Amino acid sequence: GLRQANLLIARHCAEGHGFPASIAMVLWGSDNLKTEGAPIAQALALIGARPRFDSYGRLSGAVLIPLAELGRPRIDVMVTLSGIFRDLLPLQIKLLAEAAYLAAAADEPEDRNFVRKHALAYQREHGCTLEIASLRVYGNADGAYGSNVNSMIESSRWEDEGELAETYSRRKGFAYGRNGRPSQQGALLQSVLADV
Repeated sequence: GLRQANLLIARHCAEGHGFPASIAMVLWGSDNLKTEGAPIAQALALIGARPRFDSYGRLSGAVLIPLAELGRPRIDVMVTLSGIFRDLLPLQIKLLAEAAYLAAAADEPEDRNFVRKHALAYQREHGCTLEIASLRVYGNADGAYGSNVNSMIESSRWEDEGELAETYSRRKGFAYGRNGRPSQQGALLQSVLADV
């Protein structure tokens, strides 16, 4: 995952785009199971975090890599989950949500921590808590699957792109926080996606 993150950053810079401030990823259940969590590790590496384990070796959360060790700014990673990922990997959802929150709450310069920069800007604009402004893990509500955008396109049940975006935001706009429970945050999802 760390190698993948470094390759992604290097490629983005080599294509003349500079250092990425925000990246969106889709995490699929089957891909993460087959690769033993490489995409999860990639998301953590981009944020600049590692998994934290308890004394029994069980996953218990995230810990930030110090900026001096990381050697680059923290990238704001927005993750959407497949329904299978949501159903099979609840501890990993909490891990990713905690990594995003810790990055947003870190007392670090905003030009070295894009998660913090974007979360603080959203918090100032909307008057919400940092906990809400730092939500970066999105998916469907419990028991729901897919965005329905593909079926709308295939059946021609849309007239403009705004309908597709609204359907996606409504279906995938459930943010998963450190407690692992979803809350509808469609406006925050749109705000985070706007800068990707």
